[in-house]
Amino acid sequence: MQGESHDQAVVHWAKQNVPHAVDIRLRSGKGARTLMYVLLFSVPFLIVSCQSFLKLSGFAKGVSWWGIFLLGFVLLIPAGVIVLLGARTQQTLVKSLDADGVSIAGGRRFLWEDLRYVDHVSKTTREGGVTRKIEDNQLELVFANGKAIIPPLIEDRERICALINSMPAEVRHDGEVRRNGAAGKAAPAFEDIVKTMTQMKAQHDRNK
Repeated sequence: MQGESHDQAVVHWAKQNVPHAVDIRLRSGKGARTLMYVLLFSVPFLIVSCQSFLKLSGFAKGVSWWGIFLLGFVLLIPAGVIVLLGARTQQTLVKSLDADGVSIAGGRRFLWEDLRYVDHVSKTTREGGVTRKIEDNQLELVFANGKAIIPPLIEDRERICALINSMPAEVRHDGEVRRNGAAGKAAPAFEDIVKTMTQMKAQHDRNK
């Protein structure tokens, strides 16, 4: 029953706050992705070209043509995997929001009534031996039949995030249910009270 009330609350929220379609546009478009793919595949091409040039020039007589082409094929595997993973992730990115649900780049559509929770996913980076955690790197709308991702590099990100955060849905942080702020501060406040009372008692004992 509680899940149904949450679903109805989200549906009502969408009718009130998203009466018209809200497009989600990436800051880096197709040109940037195309350039990245060209750079990925250019590395194996350059290595094979250099090996072929050395072979034709007689500086790499011990290297066979089969070995050169096999090296090129092996080097293409990581680039191909990166492209496939990128294409797969691209299919789950949110394309637009409207009063009825969410449309993603892959053509699928999710209805607000099927929303289960909103997950604020963090990102951990390590540079120069220092680990940094970026909170709320991306938002994931988890539905009963799939997941839609709002990536960090989008246009008008603050407005989109504020809109999603106003949704009356369950909120999680890296998959875990986010505790209420007041509840999170209750334990420290109690500890402060106990500490203050202990100090007052010690002061009273010294004054005797």
